[in-house]
Amino acid sequence: MSDAFPMPAPGAKAAKTCGILAIVFALTCVGFPVALILGVTALVQQAKAKRLAKAQPDRYEPVTATGLVTGIIGLVLPILMLPFIGIVSAIAIPALLGQRERAREIAVHANLNAIRLQADAALQTLQAKAPAEVPSQEAILQALRKDPSVQALKNPFLPAAPAFQPGTTGPLGTVVAYADREQAAGIMTWTLQFRATVRQGAQEKVLKDELITHTQEQPQPRP
Repeated sequence: MSDAFPMPAPGAKAAKTCGILAIVFALTCVGFPVALILGVTALVQQAKAKRLAKAQPDRYEPVTATGLVTGIIGLVLPILMLPFIGIVSAIAIPALLGQRERAREIAVHANLNAIRLQADAALQTLQAKAPAEVPSQEAILQALRKDPSVQALKNPFLPAAPAFQPGTTGPLGTVVAYADREQAAGIMTWTLQFRATVRQGAQEKVLKDELITHTQEQPQPRP
């Protein structure tokens, strides 16, 4: 029965399967180590099947070269693709990092706008409560610190750092706010200045905004 119907030699089918899988994993790029292991396994199984078929030709059918070819391709393909992967990585990784920093900058800018709007709302509340009084800049800053919507904001660059804090300086990605004033053309202007530092590659960029809390005309000295 075995003479009329010779069987595939043990290892022949495994050699084909491992060789094909080695090529598939090699083409996925991330599966290079698996492709190398499968390629070696395919060659070992191919050699085993060929040795058994040669030793017992009446029992086993001749072994095709499929396992040998696919195993060699599975071993060589990762080596040939390494330069290509290096070129793609050199282009893609900086672009990916740039996009991530750009996304973080957009998020910080959104925080800056949201905090500025909440400061404006706090200013209007103070003016409504006491129309005849000059709004307190410190009261606006305190209102921002206690505002739930401001507390819920996240720092895109440093998750452990706050998204907002009063002061003139703060961590990367944190929006800071401080009181300021300037005089021009005989008018004194009180403002709240908003700042946030973001990173662009090796450089840093400062995002800015301001809220005018009140103005006052200064008396001019008589000649």
